[in-house]
Amino acid sequence: MVEKLKEMAGMAFGSLMFIAILSLPLVFIMGAAWASKNLLGPLITIGWVLLALNIVILLPLSIFKRLRGFTGGGIFFSSFLFGLVAWLLGFILTYSIWGAWAVVIGILFLGGGVVPVALLATAINGYWDPFFTLLTVTTLTFAARIIGMLIAESGE
Repeated sequence: MVEKLKEMAGMAFGSLMFIAILSLPLVFIMGAAWASKNLLGPLITIGWVLLALNIVILLPLSIFKRLRGFTGGGIFFSSFLFGLVAWLLGFILTYSIWGAWAVVIGILFLGGGVVPVALLATAINGYWDPFFTLLTVTTLTFAARIIGMLIAESGE
């Protein structure tokens, strides 16, 4: 009798784990949808502030060789916020234009694929304002990352 209970408990646990693993993509998509709805606005505001700090404070301070590690690191780390904004914006655009199936396809491309899918969706449907906004934020992400690394390396 105890063996039967152990066997049934093992099967129940295995079934629960199987269901949990299958529900992970849904939980991820729902969490990203919540984050896009509730966090994108404040993140955009913070992104504007960081961009201003990068241009007005960190870039001029990069003139001094001793500060280049700090300023380059600051610019580099701000690229992560720019990337998050680009990803959330890409998620929203992909979901609103082509639906959940396109988001799933984008997420399957190492998670960051929603940005190229959103660029494709906006270009095909002729939504040029969101297209250029997403393209600008994506370019800003990579530019901040490269410039930050170059400045930090030049200070060593």
